[in-house]
Amino acid sequence: MDERAISPVIGVALVVVITLLLATMFAAGAIHLADFGSEREDVHDLTDGPVDGDADATAGDESHAGELVRAVDDGAGATTTHVVNYTVAADSDTAGNSLNSVTVEYESGSVDVSGVDERAAVTLVGIDGDRDGTVETDATGDVECCPPGDGVIVSDGGNTLRIEFSGSYSLEAGDALAVRYESVTNPSAGEYGVSVTVNGEVNDGGGSVQIR
Repeated sequence: MDERAISPVIGVALVVVITLLLATMFAAGAIHLADFGSEREDVHDLTDGPVDGDADATAGDESHAGELVRAVDDGAGATTTHVVNYTVAADSDTAGNSLNSVTVEYESGSVDVSGVDERAAVTLVGIDGDRDGTVETDATGDVECCPPGDGVIVSDGGNTLRIEFSGSYSLEAGDALAVRYESVTNPSAGEYGVSVTVNGEVNDGGGSVQIR
């Protein structure tokens, strides 16, 4: 009789353990989603002042604040400069580590970065530590070099740009990273998807570039 009475107790214990495990998994997933959301909010807090001028320029026109990637000349078919505004999330694996790579992936068949094929086309890599619109650290010279292969790599038929760095500069939580590169060819008018990856972490796959 006593031995048969043990089974219900074990069953209850197992149910409790399984419930706790499921609750823990759900909580972890919720935290991850919340962190992703906060990173998106950080991006929308950016100003784009420094990326249109020199590395030490102050904030100017804020009409493009919050755009992950934008075209300086957004005209259809224009050959122009594109600008990335990326914010390092507080819980990101990138925070506290060196800047090693930035990858900008445009929607297939849209923006063409084939012209961005050398270091000289990357005109600014700046870190704005307090997001006040002023670049405090100019990391442009840290783009990898030299032949036979440098740190500027175009792939996916011209729709993806990867910039690799020597790792001499670190990124901290909340830093705004501005990357500016020229010789980009805009597609026809429309809205095109784009994602930015820093050190292997996707910032926001839901970004877009407006071409008029």
